[in-house]
Amino acid sequence: MVGIDMQSIEEVRASLIEFGARYTRRLYTNHEIEVCEENPGSAAREYAARFAAKEAALKILKVRDVAPSWKTIEVRRSTDGRPWMVLFGSAANLAQRRGINQIALSISFGPDVAIAIAQADVRNRRRSIHL
Repeated sequence: MVGIDMQSIEEVRASLIEFGARYTRRLYTNHEIEVCEENPGSAAREYAARFAAKEAALKILKVRDVAPSWKTIEVRRSTDGRPWMVLFGSAANLAQRRGINQIALSISFGPDVAIAIAQADVRNRRRSIHL
């Protein structure tokens, strides 16, 4: 399964200016806030990337009725800079019910947008070909 999302960096910048900590504390984990705030000049870009990644993950989880809290989906970076995703609580429970073992993540940037693609590794999924 694949999820993709694109987020305007300017929209995130506007939310940061208008709502500040109220915006960040509602959508991002403490770890994500700490990482994004390391360089204030790129904070909006980093937050936008995480926003897009979380939306891409929600598409994989196929949320219908009640979406898990945004803070149950966390984007991290490995020591070599590659992004990866950790799920907690209700997001982890949804993934488990859907047979998702792991979510691979790719993040890219355009001049004004952050783009994220998430791909789920699903166990015991029957493959079928539709012609």
